Amino acid sequence: MKTLVCLPTFNEIESIDIMIDRIKRLGLDVGLCDQSSTDGTIERAREKNIPVYPREGFGKGWGVRKALEIARDKGYDVLVMIDCDCTYLPEDIPELLKFAGDYDMVVGKRDMKDIVFSHRFVNMVHTGMINLLFGARLCDINSGVRTLKVNKFAGILTSKGFDIEAEISAKAAKGKFRIKEVPVSYKKRIGDSKIRAFDTLVIIKRILQEKFK
Repeated sequence: MKTLVCLPTFNEIESIDIMIDRIKRLGLDVGLCDQSSTDGTIERAREKNIPVYPREGFGKGWGVRKALEIARDKGYDVLVMIDCDCTYLPEDIPELLKFAGDYDMVVGKRDMKDIVFSHRFVNMVHTGMINLLFGARLCDINSGVRTLKVNKFAGILTSKGFDIEAEISAKAAKGKFRIKEVPVSYKKRIGDSKIRAFDTLVIIKRILQEKFK
């Protein structure tokens, strides 16, 4: 399977070198979908000969959607999306890819003990909503590392921000896509978190929209 790794980035200068180098060691193609970083992230990626893809708007959702379009246009079979703050290990990607041929989406499932309680509780709410509303049996719908079959997801997403994982999970469950969850490591982030408390409500709104629109 031809695979592209997408790093959705916004001011990730503290971690960009680490993530690019570790992904390149896996022998995988990698590209940035950047949210107009001003800290040198874009310049550093280009210095390392990593493509930075243009996008139409600001937000993580825009980046993932653009990455799917690029992957489709360039003939990739699978898109791997992984957060660029070093919370997820690139070394876990090959384990996810083992299942990517048989499943439409493979999600990196975190051990909830590794997540601070406030984030764990919110994740339980979001995951519980999707399981209840769509009849799914998922454990971690907000995970920031997953594989996506390009022909299944390109062109069907509309999220612009941090509700992108919820939309992906809801559409996959609603569409009866084949989903696999695989345990992955989860580490302390490098740099500042970009997600805010308000985004919790945006994610809930997105889940309800996917159910009732």
